[in-house]
Amino acid sequence: MLHRLSCLLRLPSVAALSLLCLALPAVARAQVSGDDLGFSLIGQAQWGKAKPVLIFQPSVALSGVRADCQRSDGQKVAIGIGSVRAGSEKRVAIPQGKGVFDYKCTLAGKAGKQAFAGFQLDFRVAVGEPPRIDIKAADFDEAKRTLTLRMSEPAAKIELDVVGDNGKLIANVVQQFQGEAAGTPLVVSWQQAQGEVMGRFQLRAYEPAGFFSGVESVTFVDIPHEDVVFESGKWDIRPSEEGKLLAPLGEILASLQKVQGVLAIELYIGGYTDTVGQPADNIELSRKRAAAIAAWFLKKGVTVPISFQGFGEGVLAVATPDHTPEPRNRRASYVLATQPPPANRGFPTRHWSRAR
Repeated sequence: MLHRLSCLLRLPSVAALSLLCLALPAVARAQVSGDDLGFSLIGQAQWGKAKPVLIFQPSVALSGVRADCQRSDGQKVAIGIGSVRAGSEKRVAIPQGKGVFDYKCTLAGKAGKQAFAGFQLDFRVAVGEPPRIDIKAADFDEAKRTLTLRMSEPAAKIELDVVGDNGKLIANVVQQFQGEAAGTPLVVSWQQAQGEVMGRFQLRAYEPAGFFSGVESVTFVDIPHEDVVFESGKWDIRPSEEGKLLAPLGEILASLQKVQGVLAIELYIGGYTDTVGQPADNIELSRKRAAAIAAWFLKKGVTVPISFQGFGEGVLAVATPDHTPEPRNRRASYVLATQPPPANRGFPTRHWSRAR
């Protein structure tokens, strides 16, 4: 009895996949099985670099085999397979350009000395290439919750994961497109609750054949560190304290690598004091200390813009009465962000100065 061979392919992936096939009963004139044909498929190929192929590794000799196929776009495709020796492998290219198509094929030929016809093969083929993604610094607007990008291929779908600075998922967006032409601005938006701060995003852009490319970028990173201890009333970084800046320097440089040149990001340094002294004097003192730390990072090779500001005793880590010495309040914050850090992260005002 003849069989119908049904093949299933999962998309998308940029790698070629072998197709597993199941033999199902069908009416035919001679006996041949899916095992006799030893059929498999590489049904996905990158345009210009590889071709999708039918693979035959039969247990009996095949001769004069051909496949007459009906493609899902209505086109008829004839594929000559010819002869294959028992136990050997033959790969036959499928003549297809860019796109994703389903094929319904009827095979005919000889298996050994037995002629066969009406053997059915169903499979899907995808030919394409991963799109290049273009995102400029101005295309990211965290305040409006929008991200604009352009693709080098027609657009099919964009997936966006927005992750908070606490590591929790803020939003997962799947936005469908209708084959918009390459270079068309594609806008993706997301919802974000008041007070939530985006820490990073992951984006995947798909073209119609199922090929995709991804971009990941940090947008807000609170750099952990041990605070530099300054002498009373001074802002010079003593040599004995410089070691405390090496670990955060490494964290900053590592985080900047994750931006991958996608977004414009800056380093923000905030300085804070305890409640000893006059509030105005403490603002100036904390500003000078933040400026000293900013200058140190600049000298050590941080190439992104560095801004600093002193907040004095306005944002206490530990609530104390006035004129109370508290070491935990004499601190600094180092933040990498695509926009000035929000007030709910300890930055109540926006009077930033640029380190030079």
